[in-house]
Amino acid sequence: MKFDLVIVAGGSGNRAGGDKLKFLLRDSTVLERTIDAFLRIPNIEKIIVVLRQEDVDWGEEIKEKLCDNRITFAIGGDSRPASVMNGLALCTAEGVLVHDGARPYVDIALVHRVMDSVERYGSGIPALPLADSVREVNNGEIIGEFDRDKLYIVQTPQGFLLNDLLKSYGNGISFTDESLLYSRYVAPARIVEGSERNVKLTTRGDFVSLNAKVGMGYDLHRLAPFKKFMLGGVEISYEYGAIAHSDGDVVIHAIIDAILGAIGERDIGTLFPDDNPKYLDIDSSIMLSEVMEICRDKNYKIASANVVIVLQKPKIADYIPIMRIKLARILDISLENITISAKTNEGVGEIGEGKAVSAYATVIVH
Repeated sequence: MKFDLVIVAGGSGNRAGGDKLKFLLRDSTVLERTIDAFLRIPNIEKIIVVLRQEDVDWGEEIKEKLCDNRITFAIGGDSRPASVMNGLALCTAEGVLVHDGARPYVDIALVHRVMDSVERYGSGIPALPLADSVREVNNGEIIGEFDRDKLYIVQTPQGFLLNDLLKSYGNGISFTDESLLYSRYVAPARIVEGSERNVKLTTRGDFVSLNAKVGMGYDLHRLAPFKKFMLGGVEISYEYGAIAHSDGDVVIHAIIDAILGAIGERDIGTLFPDDNPKYLDIDSSIMLSEVMEICRDKNYKIASANVVIVLQKPKIADYIPIMRIKLARILDISLENITISAKTNEGVGEIGEGKAVSAYATVIVH
């Protein structure tokens, strides 16, 4: 089934003390990050961003940066229902997704769960069970209670058959999301598993250390004569190289483990097992590129990376700028956000004796 996507981005952002969709998450605005989350889903035919009239030029700048002709714009109304209707007016696909512009951390797996539910049941609403107890309060006093086991927090994107959703509009009721409208006038909306990461940014406090995760990685390889010596994707001129199933690049291997740990995935040995001939002598840059694909599927971006290389010799200071350039390109970060340093092991152990090389990596993802 094909879908159109309506992203509601026409609010004023008063609770955030400004237009939260223009706030920066590293080098991208919130709205840009939200739109980007859907670009890797081929069965979305149109991405209709509902903006205030004065923000359309800004929207065009985002479209130009993201280079996707599926992106188009509608003008927001004086309420959420009016804004959504203006977006729906441009929809032509059988299915439709409606998403909050202030939810930039939605991932592809969640979107597919919603789409699959629409195909099977006609609707799909991501939701999470409520963890806290809820009470009804009047004049500062508790007057009622609710069964927490029956309460869920609903998220977006919410998916429907376009004609069903259009039928439910125009009934004149006030609502905060489409699931309520659909449930009242069409059929009980079907929920799917939501994501704790798929938060809606509402106040400035939501942006403090938002969704940032830290990962740490380590790798070590023994050295032997007549082997290629790769560090950070750069071949080092030296009489020794790493003994490894792949090319033995400890820098990239440490970065891979750091990234996988930060995004909740298994380690490099699980993803690229050393008993698989497919990975024999493989360029570790290719492995890192595959890991970055996993990051993008989960809508994570690398914020920064720091690597410490530990080896007794040779001196590699002249190689480090090239490593930074190559790794920054693969990690899709600016040069200022990747640092690489090298240290000796003061003659201690196998590294100190020149028989091994190791690397430590720390990455921040968001």
